[in-house]
Amino acid sequence: MSKVVMSLPKGMVKSSIIGGFIALAAYVALQLLCALLIHRELLGEESLYPMVCVAAAAASFLGCGYSVLSRREGAVLTVSAVTIVFLALTLAVALLTEKTVAVENGLVGVGLSMAAGGLAAALVGANLPRQGRKRTAQQRKNSRHRK
Repeated sequence: MSKVVMSLPKGMVKSSIIGGFIALAAYVALQLLCALLIHRELLGEESLYPMVCVAAAAASFLGCGYSVLSRREGAVLTVSAVTIVFLALTLAVALLTEKTVAVENGLVGVGLSMAAGGLAAALVGANLPRQGRKRTAQQRKNSRHRK
């Protein structure tokens, strides 16, 4: 294992990989929805690239949201890891289906959309109230008797 993976908090790698796969599954589902809308001629082909960027942002938000909610700590580090996993999975699939992946094909916009979705998830996750330890009935009873 590399030093980077070994220095991550316990469970973050698993959470990041699961979040990346959730993001990829959501991205594929949203792409199928976009294709259906264009096929049914509800939207024109000129709206394809903006829809791809919105789908990337929404999918990244879902994957990063899962990771942030499951970890409850280190939102920025978790989101960065999930976004990198999601981008790597997306690039791997793109390289399997195309001979080359070029920046001119809109890769920068999709990558920035993924980052924006992850940032939104980090901001939402950082503002969520932290869950404290749940008090048992015995602890409540003991605190009443101390007063």
